[in-house]
Amino acid sequence: MNGIQRLSEMIKGQKDKGLIKIVSYLMLQTDMDQDFLKEEKDLKEMAEYIKGLAKKEAINGVAMIEDETVYSWAKEYFVKSNEELGIKKYKLEKGKHGDVNKVEIKDEDDEFGSIFGNTGENEQSEKKEEVDQISLF
Repeated sequence: MNGIQRLSEMIKGQKDKGLIKIVSYLMLQTDMDQDFLKEEKDLKEMAEYIKGLAKKEAINGVAMIEDETVYSWAKEYFVKSNEELGIKKYKLEKGKHGDVNKVEIKDEDDEFGSIFGNTGENEQSEKKEEVDQISLF
């Protein structure tokens, strides 16, 4: 599978017109094919990255962002590493009183993570038959 095919698979079932427009633009960027293959990258995180940058541009809660700017943010998301972009991975941990906390995942949290993968988290997401909808708004 090449990077363009990976994008095509990730966008299947999505209904957000803005997201579809961005991915359609990205699929035309054939020179970025290898960037789209990076396992740490996904559309949900890309949308969150773009929304975060747009919020910084907002004045009184309103922002008008040109398409070209959004496209450049999407390209930047795939070209740069998550570390360069300041994106941190989180996991949900259940406390002893049933509360759920968002905890940053650090490399040293699970020394076998790269060998055995996540424990249980992927099983639930694989059982989902519906596509997790992503929205830019």
